[in-house]
Amino acid sequence: MNTKEILKAFPQPDGKILRTINKEACEKAVEQIIAGGKKTIREIVDLVVEPGKGEDIQPRHALHATAIRVGGAGKAKERKSFSANLADTLADDRPKAVKGFIIRQLQICAGAQQADAIAPFLNEPDEHLYEYAAQALEAIGTETVSHFRKAYPKAKGAPRLTILQGLGVLRDSESKDAFRDATKDKDLEIRLAGLWGLMRIASGEDVDLVLSQSAKESGWGRIKATAYCLELAENLEAKGSKKGAQAIYLNIKKTRTAKNEDHLLESADRGLARLK
Repeated sequence: MNTKEILKAFPQPDGKILRTINKEACEKAVEQIIAGGKKTIREIVDLVVEPGKGEDIQPRHALHATAIRVGGAGKAKERKSFSANLADTLADDRPKAVKGFIIRQLQICAGAQQADAIAPFLNEPDEHLYEYAAQALEAIGTETVSHFRKAYPKAKGAPRLTILQGLGVLRDSESKDAFRDATKDKDLEIRLAGLWGLMRIASGEDVDLVLSQSAKESGWGRIKATAYCLELAENLEAKGSKKGAQAIYLNIKKTRTAKNEDHLLESADRGLARLK
């Protein structure tokens, strides 16, 4: 069966609402897509267009449905094949918005083998590609952390923040220096991401840095930074590093004395009570 015939199983919406889906027909179509391999997948991707440039509901539906189905139990072989063939289409000359859609499907089904195809988009600022790439790599897991490390020194603007946050999501202790530098950045979001990263890796040696940098913030930045201090204390507490946790709680009691910070004192008191 040719590709256009396969796609007929995926319904067109009635207006803006998809009212009727023949589940059995869609399941059969997914099996045909998987069986068709690289040729069929590429032909379907070729039918996906930029938003507003044409009708592509059926090919989008087909790719999304297949990405979900190959993630099921006992589908390892199908998942590996589909993900590899779909990732290969990222190297083609396609609109960035289409590549963004492809990466979002890979977020559902890709494995570590597809990381090399996704990673180049970490520093692509257009069409939110950097966000989609980061989310896909984070979904794959810690084996992708090297891609974030390589991308960060070259990153600017929004991708820089997203990549730094990715390093925090993956709890990359080898990025400790990057987190430390970030806490002193001129941009508030970068500073907070640096503090968050140090909190995520529970860096006991950076307690003084986290406390001093958080104390310099004001307004919303101070609220977030203080929350990260308390989370760091809890993480250190969980690791058995009572000295570092105690230092944070005592500092909070000493420095957060404004009327609207009473709840912070209560949190610090509870933390200290647990350490006794």
